[in-house]
Amino acid sequence: MTPRHEHDRAATGLAAVGRALLVGTAALLVGAPVLTAASAATAPAEAASAAAAPSAAPVEGVWQRHDETFTFSGFTSHYSCDGLADKLKLLLEAAGARADVRAVGGACFGPRGNSGPSQISSAHLTFYTLAPAAAGTAAAAPAAATQPKPAAAPAREIGRKAPQLRKPEEPQSGVGAWKPVKWTARTPRELDEGDCELVEHFARELLPKFTTRNIENRVSCVPHQVSLGGINLAFESLAALPEAEKPATRLR
Repeated sequence: MTPRHEHDRAATGLAAVGRALLVGTAALLVGAPVLTAASAATAPAEAASAAAAPSAAPVEGVWQRHDETFTFSGFTSHYSCDGLADKLKLLLEAAGARADVRAVGGACFGPRGNSGPSQISSAHLTFYTLAPAAAGTAAAAPAAATQPKPAAAPAREIGRKAPQLRKPEEPQSGVGAWKPVKWTARTPRELDEGDCELVEHFARELLPKFTTRNIENRVSCVPHQVSLGGINLAFESLAALPEAEKPATRLR
């Protein structure tokens, strides 16, 4: 090889080294990731593992029954009693109540009774919420211990039927998980800006019946006008797992 060829090859090698140094420096300056063959091979497996991970760990709980009479009187929106019951059923289920919510319109005092909007409307509600098993058992025990025993019903009374004592329900176990909930106008779809005061009342009177955490209540209603953006309520609720996601065996 002639001295000229050796000189040309050395110059080419130095140029290649210079280009490599420039590319490496640019990558460091812009923060570009440097992938090795090993990291490139494991990236898809890690992504698949993250996608398969459950969103929340199942929690064993106890269903607690609630019997409530909800009375609503707002400045902006008025509801019929049947309409109020339907809207409350929607909110209770969206908040994490068990699917067997029962909501019945109460007494309305509008010109059309229960079928038309009334300034004061009411609904009778029966629903179940999930409490952690330990908390549910601990809360039920003191209540049962301090509650006075009902008087024994006589076997027979002259002139009228003997009263029937209501048998207390046995606690029902359930499996749930923490469910993120966020309410704005049209989320749920049937909720609109005119329901702002109803959501405000719900958050104050019915939401405490649920097991919740991380509550962010930014509901802001303006009386006598529809409040655009006024519904803004977010929280996590302990709700029942869908049947497909429930563990096959009892948690230990």
